[in-house]
Amino acid sequence: MKIQEVLKIAALTAVVLAVFVAYAGLTDRVDPIYPGVEIESNKINALWPGAYCSAGVPVQYSESGGSLGFLIASHCTDPGDWQKLVFQPYYVGGGDNNYAGYTVDWGTNDAYHEPDRSKPDAAVWWVVNRGVSYYVPTGLCGWRQSWAPVIEVIPDAQLAYSYGAWKIGYVTSCTGSDYAQLIPDDRYSGRVYAVDYNIMSAQDHDSGGIVFRAGCKGSLCGVRAIGIVIGAIPPGGPYYYVLVQSADYAIKYYGVYPYVAQ
Repeated sequence: MKIQEVLKIAALTAVVLAVFVAYAGLTDRVDPIYPGVEIESNKINALWPGAYCSAGVPVQYSESGGSLGFLIASHCTDPGDWQKLVFQPYYVGGGDNNYAGYTVDWGTNDAYHEPDRSKPDAAVWWVVNRGVSYYVPTGLCGWRQSWAPVIEVIPDAQLAYSYGAWKIGYVTSCTGSDYAQLIPDDRYSGRVYAVDYNIMSAQDHDSGGIVFRAGCKGSLCGVRAIGIVIGAIPPGGPYYYVLVQSADYAIKYYGVYPYVAQ
């Protein structure tokens, strides 16, 4: 069955349309922030450019709620002062409206050379001064639904050699296919999968963007989160594979919880 046919969420779609009446692009300042949107972090000061990346998998502080945010790529940020702040998007003179929260980063910036094999290339961005949405702009992928909710994070044990992977990053928008296979790559710390670049391509600054597939959980259908984009191999190109950090692994590493539709 095709993905477009799996997503039977008419009631939820009505809610989505009410929330996102005016569509904003992935590089626009948005509130609430949704997966795939441009962010900036790892800044030295207000005038110095930082690292531009993409919003990833929505998370919450506890099982019952609390602070909301996203998994993003650890190499997009570093702990300490300005470097851990997040802006969306940043421009001079924007005042507090630039500020979109801060990161907790216990991950690695280089999963290939990381001696601690438990560290994922992932950080938690706690959103401040904006809302957080678990709706994904699946219309960018050619899906029938313009927006679909994240309904769960796929357990890591179910990912190896499975099929179906789409990603949204602000540079290359949506790429992927039902035929994209997730190939475990044990050269990297954390839990990392490689996907054929010809099927699911990405570029610099797509890092952190959500990777997902369609599915249902009971009567609720929507997006099943796989992980986040953390790079491509070989470094420097020409690229043959996109690297995906498992969301399930990173969420458990940080002790946070998925923020998903119930």
